[in-house]
Amino acid sequence: MKVKIDMWTRQTIDGDSDTMEHSAEGVLREQLSEGQHLLTYFQDGVHNEMQINVADEEITVVRNWKQENRFFYKQNQHHHMLYETPMGEMELGFDTKYVEIDRLHPDSLLNIRLVYTITQGGRPVSENEVRIRIREKK
Repeated sequence: MKVKIDMWTRQTIDGDSDTMEHSAEGVLREQLSEGQHLLTYFQDGVHNEMQINVADEEITVVRNWKQENRFFYKQNQHHHMLYETPMGEMELGFDTKYVEIDRLHPDSLLNIRLVYTITQGGRPVSENEVRIRIREKK
């Protein structure tokens, strides 16, 4: 199914917060078993594949088809990854504090909320909140 994706992000570093909004079009498929969805879309020229597991409330995002360059979000779990930048790779940690996946909104197919801390070298770098709304494209 073709969908419209609206993303809102707040990142706080040393007490200063920035917010960003982004919209994209993508494709949402239910896969494997009920409650598991696959969302594919491009953001800033980068291919993203988001695996959404509603039952276990976990999200995995793979960028540019590289499994080693994936983000994993599950409440109260820590995840390390190599984050690819134009200047090279850097190791980042993600401490996920909160994951909410809501399918009960009349104006959207899925609403997702993630709250997490990014760490580098074991030290907090930023506090982050992401809200994603996925609607059927009409």
